[in-house]
Parts: sequence; C-alpha cells; structure tokens
Amino acid sequence: MQKIIIIALVFHASLALATEKSAEEKESSIAVIGLRGGFDSNPAGARGANGTPVATTYATWDYLRGTLQDGYGLNLSLVETHYDPRALASARAHSLTLKHGFSVREWALRSSLTASSEQTWSRRKSSLSWRERFDHGIGAFRLFASGEARMTALNERNVFNLGDFLPRDENFGTLGLTTGAAWRSGETEIGLSFSAARVHYIEGVDYLGFRRDHNRLQPNLFFSTVLKGAAIEASLSPFRAYFPEKEFDAVESLLYTAKLRLPYERFTLDLGSLRTVEDTTLPFSVINLVTAHEAKLTARIDDDNAVSLSARRKTDDYVGLDARSDQKGVGIDYQRSLGKGLIGTVAGAWRKTKETGLTPVTSFSVMLGLQKQIELSRSGKPDKSGG
Repeated sequence: MQKIIIIALVFHASLALATEKSAEEKESSIAVIGLRGGFDSNPAGARGANGTPVATTYATWDYLRGTLQDGYGLNLSLVETHYDPRALASARAHSLTLKHGFSVREWALRSSLTASSEQTWSRRKSSLSWRERFDHGIGAFRLFASGEARMTALNERNVFNLGDFLPRDENFGTLGLTTGAAWRSGETEIGLSFSAARVHYIEGVDYLGFRRDHNRLQPNLFFSTVLKGAAIEASLSPFRAYFPEKEFDAVESLLYTAKLRLPYERFTLDLGSLRTVEDTTLPFSVINLVTAHEAKLTARIDDDNAVSLSARRKTDDYVGLDARSDQKGVGIDYQRSLGKGLIGTVAGAWRKTKETGLTPVTSFSVMLGLQKQIELSRSGKPDKSGG
C-alpha cells in the first residue's frame, strides 16, 4: 500500500504544480516545529503499566498558493512520541494533504489527496483518500456535491482482554457520495445534506470468518452563526449502517456535533461535543461509536502570557461487542510568548481510564514544551481570501 500512496501523491503534486499561475499570486507558507518532554505515570492506561519519561517532537507545514478557490497547497503534519522502550513502544501520527482549487464565476471544484499513518500501543492505521468537491452558488444559496474514495489498512489490539494485534491488517475500501444545499445570510448558514457510502473488505472475510461489508446512509442537518461575538456550530445526523450478508446487526445512532466559542474580555470559553463513528477490527464489532465532550477556559493574563483549564471525556462503544472504553481527564496549561515566534509551555494533566471488565486506572503527566513558528512566505502577507 505504501507504493500506491507514493505514486498517487507524486501524480497529484504534479497536477497541482502544473496549474501554477503568475508569480504575483499571494503565497502563504508557515511551518511550526516543537518539542515537549516530561513524565507520564501510565501512558497506556493499563493496570500494572510502568511510568516513563516522554519526549514528543512535532512539525507542521501549511502552504497555500493563491486561494482555496483558485490555487493549490499542502498540509503536512509529523508527530513522534517516544517512551522508555521497556514501558511502551513509540507512537506516531503522520499526514500529508495535497489540495487544488479551480473556480469559474459561481462554479468551484476542489480536489484533495490525503495520505496518513498512525500508530499507538493499541491501534495501527494507514489510509489514502481522494476527494472531489463541487460547489455552485446561486445568490444566498449554495449547492454542493462530493465524492470520496479511500483505502484503509487497520489493526487494533483487543484492550479488553489485553490481547495482541491481529496477525494481519484488515484492508478495506470505502466509496462515498454526498449531495446537499445550504442557505447563508450574513454570519448565519443552515443546510441539509445526504451521504451514502459502501465499505468493502478486500480479503472477503475477517479472521473469524465473518463478512464485514456494509452500506452507510447518513442525512445531515447543519447550522452555524455568530451572535454577539459568540461563534456557534451544530449538526444532527441520523446514521444507519446495514449488512447485506446479515452477519452483523444493523447499527443506528443519532450523530451530532456542537461547538461554542464565547469570548469575554480576557477570557475565552470553548465548549464542544460530538458523536461520530470509527472503523474497528475488534471481534464481533465493525463500528466503534465515539462520544466526546470538552470544556476549556482560557485566561489571557497579558499579551505574552495565558493559562487554560480543561476537562475532557471520551467514550468508545464497540457495537456488537458490548464493550466500552471510558476516558476522563482534567488539565492545566500555561503558555508564554518568548518573542521571535517562540512559545514556551508548561502542562499538567490527570486521567482516569475504565475498560469493560478491567479495573479502572488513574494516571498523571507533567510536560514542558517549546515551539517555534517560522514564516516562509516569499510574497509578503498571506492572502486569506477563500480560506
């Protein structure tokens, strides 16, 4: 699959570069590099695991030539986290997205190709996705349609019995289509869309002999607005997945997102909730229902100093397996601007992890960090139009 990813990325990059216009186009190019280090008493959240020093290095690069409607760009993210190898294996999360946009009057076409790879102590996943999105504006209305093709290799450790990874990855392809319309007035937008997708497993049957192929249907109602400085976003989406081979029960759930950002003088309150679905390789389960809630209060002491308090909860319900992972945590984060794009951080967090059938585990972490933002643009200030 790595060869396919490389060939596809090279092809898409060549296509984007071939559309480059004059050198007078605006260019935005920003890189961020950082290092965090400290100690985590139990990064795996498993009973009996040892504490370990932690070192995380990360780098991001966001590049845009022109605008999102007429131009091309890329987003690159590299994250490596290292522990004491006697306690836990290293973790990583890498992704690269190539983007290209083309518009004529009220018509716009956006293309993207994304390759990603992630690995933690309990999950390994790599994927390649190609997405095309078409937009057409008619006054205050916007019509849109998109198609996506994705190949995924996934392998999960059964954390509920402390099992190992599967002998081989589960490889599957996803084809999806979405169509919808939205109406916008000022800072307010409301719309409705409908998505249909087919998920096909390459090997035919899983390691237990079950066929996991299924279809997904998902209407979606979404809304966003800005009201007296408060930014609000919300969506509701009845989700249904059914299995033609009848080897798994149909999955039905109401998915949603909700976000609120409320600034007041030197304070900013961020609230967020979501319920979504993830693929899984655990036995007797094809879909993981993920629910997450977060509250964060940030106080800006002055132009160079800020402190944040946060609380989070995330649950993973493996439908069909009757198993749940429940993670709760609170944290405090202090940031100080050191000038010339440098930011220093000090953070502490407490977590509690509860897996079905296992004893709850509590842990804490203390981290120090330093990051540097580098402006790489060659044509002055970036053009944010269409961003």
